[in-house]
Amino acid sequence: MAYSKNSARFGARARALGALCATTAAIALGAAPAQAQDVAANDEAYGDIIVTAQFREQTVQDTPLAITAITAETLEARSQTDIRDIAAQAPSVFLSFSRIGGGLVAYIRGVGQGDNSPHLEPGVGMYVDDVYLATMQGAVLNLIDLDRVEVLRGPQGTLAGKNSIGGALKLFSKKPTGDGSGYAKATYGSFGRVEGRAAADFSLTENLFARVNTTARVGGGYIKRIDYACENPGSGLPISASGDDCVLGTMGGRSYVGARAALRWVPTDTVEVNLSGDYTHDFSDPYPGQMGIYNLAAYNNAANNPRTQYNGIKATDDFQTIGTNISYATFCNLNGVAGPYCLRDTTSINTWGLNGTVDIGLTENLTLKSITAYRDFDSKGAADEDGTPFVFSNIDPGWFGHQFSQELRLSAGLMDGLVNLTVGGFYLKNYIEGNGIIDIPTYFLTFLKNDVIHSNSKAAYAQLEINPTERLHIVGGLRYTKEFKDYDFFRTSADGKYTPDPLLYDTDFTPYSFSHWDYRVNVSYEVTDDIMVYGQYATGFKGGGLNGSPFFGDQVFPFFPETLETFEGGFKSRFADGRVTLNVAAYWSDYTDIQLGAQTCPPPATPTPCAGIVNTGAAHIKGIEVETNIEPVDGFVIDGSLSWLDFEYYKTANSSLTLDQNPPNKPDFTWSLGAQYRADLGNAGSLTPRLDASYRSTIYAAVPNSASNKLPARTILNGRLTWANEDGDLSVALEVTNITNKYYLEALSTASFFGTVLGSPAAPRRWAVTVSKEF
Repeated sequence: MAYSKNSARFGARARALGALCATTAAIALGAAPAQAQDVAANDEAYGDIIVTAQFREQTVQDTPLAITAITAETLEARSQTDIRDIAAQAPSVFLSFSRIGGGLVAYIRGVGQGDNSPHLEPGVGMYVDDVYLATMQGAVLNLIDLDRVEVLRGPQGTLAGKNSIGGALKLFSKKPTGDGSGYAKATYGSFGRVEGRAAADFSLTENLFARVNTTARVGGGYIKRIDYACENPGSGLPISASGDDCVLGTMGGRSYVGARAALRWVPTDTVEVNLSGDYTHDFSDPYPGQMGIYNLAAYNNAANNPRTQYNGIKATDDFQTIGTNISYATFCNLNGVAGPYCLRDTTSINTWGLNGTVDIGLTENLTLKSITAYRDFDSKGAADEDGTPFVFSNIDPGWFGHQFSQELRLSAGLMDGLVNLTVGGFYLKNYIEGNGIIDIPTYFLTFLKNDVIHSNSKAAYAQLEINPTERLHIVGGLRYTKEFKDYDFFRTSADGKYTPDPLLYDTDFTPYSFSHWDYRVNVSYEVTDDIMVYGQYATGFKGGGLNGSPFFGDQVFPFFPETLETFEGGFKSRFADGRVTLNVAAYWSDYTDIQLGAQTCPPPATPTPCAGIVNTGAAHIKGIEVETNIEPVDGFVIDGSLSWLDFEYYKTANSSLTLDQNPPNKPDFTWSLGAQYRADLGNAGSLTPRLDASYRSTIYAAVPNSASNKLPARTILNGRLTWANEDGDLSVALEVTNITNKYYLEALSTASFFGTVLGSPAAPRRWAVTVSKEF
């Protein structure tokens, strides 16, 4: 088992930075001059952002459902660089890192999935350029060269389809236009952050256009991993740090290189072909984990186990670091059953994909869209789950796989716009293989695993829109989905001294298969040109399967799909001569067969430990969401959002889950408020200050709720000051995030067997300066 050296990591970062500089220069030199937009977006026209949530182009204000649309200019004005950042402004949305493998944890309206392992289905559908991502592993996407982000709240079972039970996150890249534009951006910031981005858009022929972009980032780790033995020479533990500062590395930094190339061919007025390919190599720091003790008796019991100790030395509460900027995690086991080892101390993710989209106008009122895509990923990310030089639990899972998807849509406009019809089909074939080490010495569980999952999903859908009058619109939709999964498990002893459970390498488990119908009925009415009211009934489901993380053969038990039906009503409005946009949505949902992680497996499975998913009961969810955008005077823009979410269990099938519990990652209240003002300086250009505040009430990381998995409420303040020259093609921006330097935990993982928690602290106050040149 390889040990990842600091020198190798920093060498890779240096090579990445060199590649970035060369590529940025090449793209910048190849781009022809073009007039740039203002750096700070004027959100006066927020309601006019074009979205495709109903598979046709509509403005946000004309789309009768709860949707947040964010343009690339707004993302930059808010200093948002990865997909997790958008949760601060989108109501009822929770996005975070997974502690293993750099995956995304996504919840909308209290519905999602806390474990990003590919054997589980996500509860929020993720799409990039209308291509569904089958797993949240490696899905912490960088918001680079985007046209917009669409956040669809509530079940999207009929159109977004598979696993969009809580909602959907849709990212849309900029298409080539051949206008000769381009940009180059360089960022330097605290904790050694260095970042660059560049893009160029150009014509190859009269009707063939290309766009290329590249990005790279290194550094930014804000938690120091300290060698406890180096810091405390008399501890009796071996010293691993090579420097005088006792630093083994950092946690929380993002490092990656990526590139995307796109071609757009428009041979006729009725045919458009878009082809793209992308590649990302992510070699970020490990998950920022700090250890805390909440049950000293359980902790002492685990520490007294000889397999946890090193030469008779055991862990103490001296290793608690929650509340500081350090961690004692080593990713090593000095007393391993097969000898000492150290896991890699970086998260490695390689992803690439190809996408082909063809739009054909068959007749004046009939169009065909084909979306064909292939994606491949390979991820490796270890977790030192106790944050000490000792080993209560080391997990080193690696996942790799690929997916192929094909979608066809046929859309027709009939009877002079009285009827719009879309019918389509979707096919997904997915292969996932997982391997790695599971080392839980206190339970004598040390083995190598290899798991293979084959799955496919097929769906057919239809949506019919009837417009009896110019202001009344009635939409009906349905979707039929059939999915299948086949599992193979294999376990190998790490030391050859015992035989792993034969059920995990000599048994054919019954495959999972399921079929489901989803429905949507929506009625909207335009009261005036600026006010629209709507009501909707919609359903969605999240797929089931088999427990994909078994320690023993009898822990391979099934869990079943969960379903959601939602009644939603709301209005969208603009008034004060278009200076104020106000959108409100209210909803009530019935959520059944809820999937939650089990600490104890259901009988007759081996009870402890257990990392499985079980169906735990049902709940009613209700809430209100408000979004507004105001421009009181020219150049001064205020945007805000507010959400209230009530989640009440009314049935439970789990003895440890009481009806008064909160589900994971569900705040009762969230709000955000942002303001910016563009001051015209004449020949000196413009100056735009911006402030953003966001609030999230208390959440719990798991059920049953307890003080050990409680994440208190917090308010975060970010700021940005941008100067742009008179032409708007050169800018310098200073950003400061977490201005008040508030310490808070983004996530908590409780190991009840050991009496510990692994806390993930958010980044402290950070600053960065970005210089941008547009061509």
